[in-house]
Amino acid sequence: MDRLLGHRRPNFAESSASGPPLSEQPVTECRSIWISDFHLGTPRCKAQALLQFLQGHRAETLFLVGDIIDGWNMGPGWCWTPDQTAVVEEVWAWRRRGTRIIFIPGNHDENDGELVRMLFGSVECHPFFLHKTAEGRRMLVIHGHQFDSPIHGNRWFSIMGSIGYSSALKINLWYNRGVRHSDPSGRGPLGVLRRRLKTAVHQLVDFPDDRVTEGARKHRADGVICGHTHRPDHRMIGPILYINDGDWVQSRTALVEERDGGLKLLGLLAGPDSVAERTE
Repeated sequence: MDRLLGHRRPNFAESSASGPPLSEQPVTECRSIWISDFHLGTPRCKAQALLQFLQGHRAETLFLVGDIIDGWNMGPGWCWTPDQTAVVEEVWAWRRRGTRIIFIPGNHDENDGELVRMLFGSVECHPFFLHKTAEGRRMLVIHGHQFDSPIHGNRWFSIMGSIGYSSALKINLWYNRGVRHSDPSGRGPLGVLRRRLKTAVHQLVDFPDDRVTEGARKHRADGVICGHTHRPDHRMIGPILYINDGDWVQSRTALVEERDGGLKLLGLLAGPDSVAERTE
């Protein structure tokens, strides 16, 4: 454990706080929050941004919707930073305040339950969870790799491993970072190339809509909340509400349930107004 964290193990249970907030921001009270795909243990994890979000929010229930720890990155590529330790300490602070924390394993950490419990304590762990919103809507909470198509997604990455997965994410990140600056219109040759690469990556990491609706009907749910694809989304698939809470590698997004049961996808922004509703 100490070796994985890269330094002496912090005493999470006795820590009184995760340190001062990164910015003076009001605390937003929610009924529930869903966050996923931290990929702790990798340099891709945007731990400081995640810490900022956690310090600015409170909830009765916090769902950790898989790929919290990147078990695929165990070995020479393992990377642990002080900011990642601060994220773990902040989750402990949530537990001490009485928040119910539910962990839903993802494909990157489904075999690392012991490490998850060592980091976060005795949090609840379920392969999926049926959450009833304040409006009475039944939502299936699941990581999402269960919806992967047999010809791509999880099965492809199980062959290629972390290298193939990381390469796909880097291509997508390159697209998102560069296209607005190098070719704002997206009509030039570089824009065409980027769009084709982005489409190819999405075909590898996304899953078909019919898999989502099949999962919802199997569990008699009104909707699905998941992560896995690193693509935040909020839409209807026929009568099924589909929400993907995004990730903390690229999009830096989370899903919140307000006191009245309304579900909003939030994105972290730079500047004084740190969080805003994501409308794209």
